[in-house]
Amino acid sequence: MAKKRADVVIIGSGVAGLMTAHLLADEMNVILITKSNVESSNSSWAQGGMAAALGENDDWKQHFKDTILAGVNHHNEHHVEILVKKAPAVVKLLEDLGVQFDHKDDGSILLGMEGAHSQRRIVHSNGDKTGQAFTKALIEAVQDRVTLLEETMVKRLLLLKGKVVGVQTENDYIFARATVLATGGLGQLYSHTSNVTEATGDGFALAYRAGAVLKDMEFIQFHPTLFIQNGESFGLISEAVRGEGGYLVNEKSEKIMNWHPLKDLASRDVVSRTIFEQMQDGKRVFLDCRAISNIAERFPGLVQRCEKAKIDIATSPLPVAPGAHFISGGIKTDAAGQTSVFGLYAVGEVACTGVHGSNRLASNSLLEGMVFAEGVANAVSQIPARPIQQQYDNVEVIVSDKLPSRLAIQQQMTRYVGINRSEVGLVKMKQWLEPLMLSALTISEGDTRSIIEIKNMLITAWLVTEAALTRTESRGGHKRLDYPKSNDHDWLNVYIELSRNGKYVTTADSANVG
Repeated sequence: MAKKRADVVIIGSGVAGLMTAHLLADEMNVILITKSNVESSNSSWAQGGMAAALGENDDWKQHFKDTILAGVNHHNEHHVEILVKKAPAVVKLLEDLGVQFDHKDDGSILLGMEGAHSQRRIVHSNGDKTGQAFTKALIEAVQDRVTLLEETMVKRLLLLKGKVVGVQTENDYIFARATVLATGGLGQLYSHTSNVTEATGDGFALAYRAGAVLKDMEFIQFHPTLFIQNGESFGLISEAVRGEGGYLVNEKSEKIMNWHPLKDLASRDVVSRTIFEQMQDGKRVFLDCRAISNIAERFPGLVQRCEKAKIDIATSPLPVAPGAHFISGGIKTDAAGQTSVFGLYAVGEVACTGVHGSNRLASNSLLEGMVFAEGVANAVSQIPARPIQQQYDNVEVIVSDKLPSRLAIQQQMTRYVGINRSEVGLVKMKQWLEPLMLSALTISEGDTRSIIEIKNMLITAWLVTEAALTRTESRGGHKRLDYPKSNDHDWLNVYIELSRNGKYVTTADSANVG
């Protein structure tokens, strides 16, 4: 197996990885690795846009407040302040890279409305194809300045005396001064998801095997409106559709969100659970878009998918169901993306900066990837130049026992660690996982890509299950049926941290959110 060197290895080709690469490419030798092609990522599928306080009656303090309310006071508030203050500058940076934002007739940027926002502050590009526009611009910015390794699977991180010194792929050992995980989420752990097929939790598993601390893995956001026709997914329907007048109904044409003060623009966890409860009662749920004018112009991607599904959006409501969308927790990092392991950084959805709390505010995810990529790039660029270490610790090789299928993992996670959870179900999931963990913890030389993905899914499923079992309250993206409330809204802010070296539970001051 060949040996290669780089100043920085970045794993993942979403906006977080691409932006980090862009900011480093002029001064460092960067290798960017993606296990599919560079255009395929959750970022490229993002439809809802990016939040930025640009309106006349808006400012960063209101964006900050909305973020805290949606995430139920479970944030690193300093990091949230960084996020919302830098949002307008990120819009300008993207414009400089060639992104064409949607504008009103008077030339000002068109600002959309989404759930749990108090102001119109969502910027879009080409309607509901915002993520595609962002990734395209960033790919063009880096393609001649970094080394791209596409269709390449990272098997494991290389460790030397507890420090990350590079990665092992299917073909090479690549040694580097810094390794950046930008691998996205874990949606493929569930039966329905808005995520790309590559989102098998690889980054969480890589970090866990290396001994990194992961935080708040129980907080998984289910997007309320996946477009599901005859059991087939046609992607998610952006929350912006409800922001422009779409509304949810059941098969009896009853508006199901009228009970909530924000109606169809309540936070995602609330809307998802309402739909789920309707489905549990045997009722199908639909998104009625017929009142939206110029829908083909406003949401061209959705109209195209309706045509594929053989549904006329002008005359028929669209069948929807909740699906795994985003994890608010992840690998614990500081504002510079530094993890608990020297030489290892994380950025984007795979990281936990604490900006999302227990439930991400809509359209803050693309923003997070862009903002904290700058912090990672600044930190990595200051690493002193020195010879790159080309040694690594040997690892124990364990022959894999028979592993479950991807489908089996998805079915178990959906059943026991999905939208609603209980101690009984979580214990069943943990007992199902435990006999498989020894095999999952080690990657053997002969492991194929599909086996590695299954092992990564098992480790990530265990992290989510263990965290969900430990948090005996309902908060944000974590709903415990056996603990529906916690101290009459006098929340005790417990940050659940997990690592291969043990489990840590850190308690902060209680925060009244009533």
